[in-house]
Amino acid sequence: MTKEERQAAQNECQVLKLLNHPNVIEYYENFLEDKALMIAMEYAPGGTLAEFIQKRCNSLLEEETILHFFVQILLALHHVHTHLILHRDLKTQNILLDKHRMVVKIGDFGISKILSSKSKAYTVVGTPCYISPELCEGKPYNQKSDIWALGCVLYELASLKRAFE
Repeated sequence: MTKEERQAAQNECQVLKLLNHPNVIEYYENFLEDKALMIAMEYAPGGTLAEFIQKRCNSLLEEETILHFFVQILLALHHVHTHLILHRDLKTQNILLDKHRMVVKIGDFGISKILSSKSKAYTVVGTPCYISPELCEGKPYNQKSDIWALGCVLYELASLKRAFE
């Protein structure tokens, strides 16, 4: 495990310890094993939202289903933001589903950032199809960049394709 990978894993543990929400993947514990940091967290047997969308084979989701998923993601993101945390990599690959594929949970907080009140982040991170204009321009950003990514997720749910691909 590289120094950067270890730092990302430790960051994810720190963030997940702060979050307790039905739509955020649950953190249990972390431990070292063979010099690797292991993170024990909730299992999401339904796979990712990206896999769910891909399996649709161009059969659009009903509006009710889109809203059902979207509201859960929005509530989770609101919870994350009330703790002054930026996810910074919100995308369908980081949104997990329960076994019935009815409950969604945001996961992968490896590059998230905890802000002090009203501060902004500067490091350009994230997945190109989901990053906000201010990130593309190298400008400081805040929770609004996660909201941009959320809009990209909504577009993907409605159209079954990425907004900027």
